[in-house]
Amino acid sequence: MAAAFDAWLRDTFARTKGFTALLVLVKRDRDTIWPLGSSYANVIGNEMSWREFRDMLDRSKLQWDAVAVFPAAGPNGGPLPDGQARFRLKQAQDRLIEDHATINEGAFFDRKGRPLRLDPA
Repeated sequence: MAAAFDAWLRDTFARTKGFTALLVLVKRDRDTIWPLGSSYANVIGNEMSWREFRDMLDRSKLQWDAVAVFPAAGPNGGPLPDGQARFRLKQAQDRLIEDHATINEGAFFDRKGRPLRLDPA
């Protein structure tokens, strides 16, 4: 069930040597998504399980049923400085609101950690 997220985290961390996860929580149905809220988190290891990640997202108190994670790393790998992370998160939000299909540019998971894809109607 959560193996897809766990594999994605391991692979992304190995490729970037740490990154900033730009997070957008969404509500979804068969046809579309509604962005509910966003934040970012610096990922400095690959030990977090899907359950721990989901529990962290649940502390937002938003009624989300999917999350988009856009990994962003500095030029030499590693997490972004806070100012850059906020700027890149705003860019990701704006693009997602303008075109919901951009959610597929990140990793998109349901509450069980299964990968999702938003296909055109």
